[in-house]
Formats: sequence, C-alpha cells, structure tokens
Amino acid sequence: METVFQEFSGYNGTLVKPYYWLYPNHNCVKCPYHIRTGEDSRVTYGEFYEAFGFPYGPTMPENKHLVFYEIKAFNGSVIQRGQATNCTYSNLHAESMLFESQGYLDSFLNQHSPVGYLTLYTNFTPCNEYGHYCISKIHDLLIRYPDLRLDIYFSQLYHVAEEFPTSFWNKEALKSLAGHWPRVTLNPLSNGVWKTVLYSFVKEVPENTLYQPILPARASADSCNAHTIHFITGIKPYFVDALPVPQHQETKSLPESRRDKNNPPFFPLPKNSFFQHYPMPAPRLPFMPASHGPKDVSLKPKHIVRHLNMPTGISEEMNLSNMVPHERKVNEVVITEQVVKEKNKEAKRHRRKKSPDSEKKSKR
Repeated sequence: METVFQEFSGYNGTLVKPYYWLYPNHNCVKCPYHIRTGEDSRVTYGEFYEAFGFPYGPTMPENKHLVFYEIKAFNGSVIQRGQATNCTYSNLHAESMLFESQGYLDSFLNQHSPVGYLTLYTNFTPCNEYGHYCISKIHDLLIRYPDLRLDIYFSQLYHVAEEFPTSFWNKEALKSLAGHWPRVTLNPLSNGVWKTVLYSFVKEVPENTLYQPILPARASADSCNAHTIHFITGIKPYFVDALPVPQHQETKSLPESRRDKNNPPFFPLPKNSFFQHYPMPAPRLPFMPASHGPKDVSLKPKHIVRHLNMPTGISEEMNLSNMVPHERKVNEVVITEQVVKEKNKEAKRHRRKKSPDSEKKSKR
C-alpha cells in the first residue's frame, strides 16, 4: 500500500506526518504532526476544556477540532490510542486527515487486520462540506473494512443549525452514516463516557473532577445533543445516561464570567470563524438499503444480536427495557377451563364406580 505519511518516535508514542508537504510553521502550532499515538496523544486538562467544553458546558472554539480514537481487537483489548487535530494553515479537518485513503489509519488497519472496534471521541460531529468530505471518507473506510465496528461520541454538533448554509449537507450525511446501524452509532458524550476520556486521553486531571458528578450545564447540553441527533438521524442514541436539567439549575454551575449569557441550541460559531464555508454541493453518499437500518424513524431494527464492548469506566448498566417487545397477557381462563373439565371427568368416573353399591343400599 502506498503511504503519504512519515512516522517519528516520540516520548512514549508516535508522531505521524500525514502529508509530505506539511512543515512546521507559525500559523499552525500542530504542524506537521497532526496525528499522535500512545502517551503523545494525551492533552492537558486546559486544552481538553477549551475543545470539549468540559466540565462547565459547551464552548465555541474558532479553530479547534480535536479527535481521540481508540482501536480495539475483537476480544476488547486495546491495540492503539491516538489523537488527530485540524490544520489551521491548510484548512484541513481532523477526520479528513485521519480517514484519508492510504493514510495512517488505513495503513494501520490493513497491517493489523482484522480489527474489531474503532471508537472516536470528538468535540464536533464529522461534516461533509466541500473540501473536507469527512463523512464520505469514513464511509469509504467502512467499505474497505467490513468487519470493523465504529462508535462516535461527540460533545458539540457541527454546522447543523439552519443559519449555516451547509447544514443540509451535514444533516443528510449524518443521516446516511447513521443508516449503518447497528454497525455504526452516533452518541453524545455523557456521564461515565466523560470519565473514560479523561482517564485515557487527558493528563493533569484534578482529582475532584474524576469523582464528582457531571455538572448540570454539561449534562443539560449532552441531553440536548441526544435529542438533536435523534431528530436528525431518526435513530436514538444508545449510550446516553445524562438527564435534562432545568435552566435555573444549569446557570448556577457556570463561572461568573459566563453567567447571564444564553447560548443558542446549536452554539453557532462567530462569523469570522475558521470553520465557515460557502454552500457548495458535497458528494452524494449511498444510502443503505432498508435491511441495514430502520424503515421508520420511530422503529428500531428487530432480531439483531449485538455483542457490545462498553467503554471502560462505565459502571452503570444500560437499560434494555425499551428494546424488549411488549409482553402479552396470558389468558388464564382457558387454562382454568381445561383443568375444571378434567376434574369433572374424574368425578363422573368415580360416580360410575360407586353406582352398583348405591343400588344395593337402595334395595335394602
């Protein structure tokens, strides 16, 4: 396989140069190593908060796109952990570089095939805008590796509000990607999954953060993300354990500098943001046939057996009551009638046996 990257050994991992024409420059602090693995993929707690908006709620980074990934075998053992970042100098999204055909991830999966699970923890949902086509590249990777399962966890929705001219393409692409259910899942980061990301990809985490409950502002945003992605794709997220929080409780947990500032539902970026794009047609994604996904947005596929490998750190069990069909009441009257009839038959037989004796007594 032809490669378009170079690998360099880091402190305790690998620095990957994904494109030969990228070089260190002042316009992008991450260049040219936008893909890092092992311990080099960890970020500071401050950088994590800036990108993911944890624990105080969503943020609006103008040029920050951070993706953590985890590759696991079919038995659940971790093969590799890494991160991918966007390039502000060349205007490249993180998923666009990570899922590039014949890129680093493609070559790694080819060398370690077969691989069971690929999990993404990203601060934005992948897009399908002109010049990036992140979801199209993800779709192509799924075709090349048919045994691979993909789970995507996100903290913010990217350009799906109506004020963004590219919202239509992004929502249609997300819907097409979700059509691969149950092989592909789209889930907002919530509760125990946040702790999993902190343990695996963040350094210098305060001890009280690892043990305290998720703050109301963050939990409310996660619940809003769950409702929105369900509305866009028609498929309900399955790994969400955060409950909606009233607005007055949500405001109390915010820092004083951020109180009294009402964020819109989708948290749009400023007009001078790096992620602004002109509306241009994106490549059309092939929609999956009805057998690969639910026919109706209100229904789930039936008779599907899934062996799930839940992320480490989640102690609460998933509630499967919504996935079990409704029970049917047993008509006990029918069973009772059959038992009564059998008893009546036995009684009649007993009477017939006793009838000769009764006749003799009557003669006497």
